[in-house]
Amino acid sequence: MKMTKTWIAGILALIALQWVASAAEVPEALAACFDKDKPVRAQIIAIVPPKEFEGFVQKLSEAAQKDPEWFAEHSQKSPGSPLPLYDEKLGVTQEEYDNYAKLWASRAAKKLADTTLMLTEVSDGQWKINASGPAAMLTLLSYDAKKNAFTSPNGELEPIADIAAPKLSLLGAWTGKEWRYEANNSLTKSKENVALGTSADGNYSFLIYRLQEVTSRGKPLFDNSVVIRFAAKNAN
Repeated sequence: MKMTKTWIAGILALIALQWVASAAEVPEALAACFDKDKPVRAQIIAIVPPKEFEGFVQKLSEAAQKDPEWFAEHSQKSPGSPLPLYDEKLGVTQEEYDNYAKLWASRAAKKLADTTLMLTEVSDGQWKINASGPAAMLTLLSYDAKKNAFTSPNGELEPIADIAAPKLSLLGAWTGKEWRYEANNSLTKSKENVALGTSADGNYSFLIYRLQEVTSRGKPLFDNSVVIRFAAKNAN
């Protein structure tokens, strides 16, 4: 009888241990896009508007050079969109602006490379998004569930404001989370970002990584970025 009780107690303890292990759920910030230990096929992409849109980009550059203070202030009226609200100071007529807006609406995602992503728990509360091919630099990052922060060889990427990108943004309408590391000294300024989210239509998820370094005067020294698109968890 005593052995039976001991055996039952052992079984219950084993069940409890299994429950504790399974209770290590994927952190909320990552769970919207990933399941634990499940490989995800993905694509590294670039967003390409029609060639004719380059004319508008040139117009914007000229407007920015002519009156940088006004242009910076005007651009803030359409956050998250590379298409500023119409104003004659942009150097185009309303009709031309409308045509450029149609061109931007027809932008397409161009596949640059294939990759595979997989979320793994490397220790208690520590997670990694492993990636293959050109996205392999992501394996240098780790996510701390307790801090809700990523860590890279440069330092800690802290959470910033949630993303609510409009329809006219580079990737269209999407929402998500973003983390950032910044470091400044007398010579250079560094910025490292990770963003993760899902398109408004629920079809795609995005993982974006960018590492930038400029001089104290703003001259670019280094810019390494990758935009990864993959099927959303609950996509039809």
